[in-house]
Amino acid sequence: MKLIYTVCTSNYLYQALTLGESIKKTNPEYEFIICLADKIPVLDFEIPYQLIPVESINFPALEDYSTKFITLELACALKPIFALHLLAINPALEKLIYLDTDIYLYGSLEGVEKNLDEHDIIITPHITKEIPLSERWNEKQYLNAGLYNAGFIAFKRTENTLKFLDWWQTHLNKYGYVDYCKGMFVDQLCLNFVPVFYDKVLIDYNPSLNIAYWNLQERQLTVKDGSYFVNDTNPLVFFHFSGYNPEKPKLVSKHLKLSSDKSQQALKQILQQYRISLIKNHFNYFKGMIPSYGIYVAPPKEKHIVGKLIEKSAWKVINYIENF
Repeated sequence: MKLIYTVCTSNYLYQALTLGESIKKTNPEYEFIICLADKIPVLDFEIPYQLIPVESINFPALEDYSTKFITLELACALKPIFALHLLAINPALEKLIYLDTDIYLYGSLEGVEKNLDEHDIIITPHITKEIPLSERWNEKQYLNAGLYNAGFIAFKRTENTLKFLDWWQTHLNKYGYVDYCKGMFVDQLCLNFVPVFYDKVLIDYNPSLNIAYWNLQERQLTVKDGSYFVNDTNPLVFFHFSGYNPEKPKLVSKHLKLSSDKSQQALKQILQQYRISLIKNHFNYFKGMIPSYGIYVAPPKEKHIVGKLIEKSAWKVINYIENF
C-alpha cells in the first residue's frame, strides 16, 4: 500500500484537488487522502479522493486546539496526529508521505521511496547554499522559520518514527503557534531537532524536491521537450507553490515578485499552468469558505501603494542597521 496524505481546511480544497490531480498523473500507484482540519463541506460536485474530517478520528483535544489555534496553526498541529491515525488504521502501511496542499508533482516519487528503504524519516532543507545578509530574504529568516520545510516529510513505520511523531504532536500542542519573537513557527522549527534526536534521518539535498520561492536563488528551472528540469540536469519532482494566489499571477508567492528576466520563462510557464489547474479545481467556489474549527483570521487587505513604499523603506533601514 502506498499512501500520500495532506492536511487542510475546506477553503484550501481547491489546492488539495490540484495536488491529487498531479499525483494521478505522475504517481498513480499512490492512494491520496485529504485530511480535513475541518468538517466536510456540502458540495454540489464529487471529490474523487477520500476525505477524513478531524472529528472522525477520535481526537479528544479538538475543542482545545480549535479555541487556541488559528486555522493555519491547527492544520499544522494536526499533521503528526493524522499520520499516527493513518498508521493505526492501516496495519499494512509501511511508508507514508506527507505533502502540503500547495504542492504539485511533476515526476516520480520512486527516489523518495527507495531512500525510505534505508531511512526512517526524510526531510528537505529550505536552502543549501549561503545567502548574503544584505538580501531581504537571507539566512536569519530561516533561523525563525526553520532549517527544514514541513511541506514535505516522508516516514517509514518504525519505533523510531512513532517516537518522533508522538514527540512532534506533543511539542506542537504547546509550541505550535506563529510567534517569531518567542521562537515559534507552527510545525517547522521542531524539525530542526529531528536529525539530532532521532536515528536514520535523511536530509535530502536533491534540488528537484521542494523547489519554491525560498530556494529559487540556487535552483534554475528550465523546460526541455515538455519536461521540467532543475539546474539543467535534475528532472523536477515537485514544486511547492507556497504563498501563490491565482488572483495575483505576477507573483511567484506573496513573498516574491515574478522576475521579467527571460531566464524565468520556465517558471512563468509552470505558474500559468498551475493557475489554470487551481481555477479548474473550484478555486472560486472554495476560497471564501470559513473553516469550522480554529480561530479564523480573514485574509489581509491589499496594501495601499504608500504602505508598500513605507514597508520597502523599513526593510532597507533594518538591513542597514544590521550590517553597519
